[in-house]
Amino acid sequence: MLEQGIIRPSESAWSSPIWIVPKKVDASGKTKRRLVVDFRKLNEKTISDKYPIPNISDVLDKLGNCQYFTTLDLASGFYQVEMNPSDIPKTAFNVEHGHFEFLRMPMGLKNSPSTFQHVMDNVLRDLQNTVCLVYLDDIIVFSTSLQEHMVNLEKVFQKLRESNFKIQMDKSEFLKLETAYLGHIISKDGIKPNPSKISAIEKYPLPKTAKEIKQF
Repeated sequence: MLEQGIIRPSESAWSSPIWIVPKKVDASGKTKRRLVVDFRKLNEKTISDKYPIPNISDVLDKLGNCQYFTTLDLASGFYQVEMNPSDIPKTAFNVEHGHFEFLRMPMGLKNSPSTFQHVMDNVLRDLQNTVCLVYLDDIIVFSTSLQEHMVNLEKVFQKLRESNFKIQMDKSEFLKLETAYLGHIISKDGIKPNPSKISAIEKYPLPKTAKEIKQF
């Protein structure tokens, strides 16, 4: 993160604890780890940003009657947003070999989601609801024809280029007749829950006693 310009050495009086947590197993079978800063104490002193996060049901309702879909995942989305210089020292944390602070917006800050949504709404404002929809770092481009879809994609790419946002290609899907988005499967035939998201509920054993009903 130091080499990528996400953090820098700090002389701040602030310091939040860190955790090292495992990520999902990658294609090679290796489990990667990521650094997580515990910003709970800082969040307690932070004034909440009231900018709204879209309601998932409202987002999905706007995708009816479309035939082609592309889902775009922004690479390390939050890290693509620069911190306000005056707030950088507040993000400081300690590791074994030093004291560092974030130059880019980290996950875990109270207002990171609302700030990111606000930024993306501004970047794609002219295209929202007619060409694409955005929920945090998940963007879906939609259309009723292949020709229209290609035009819509170029419009979205142009807006992202102008704001220097980068797409993570291996997590994006292009020109799909059916795609997964926000926990649902979307196609021209409608919207349904993603089976992978509800399998745990379907497999959960039915309660047979009063105690099990209370625990259900």
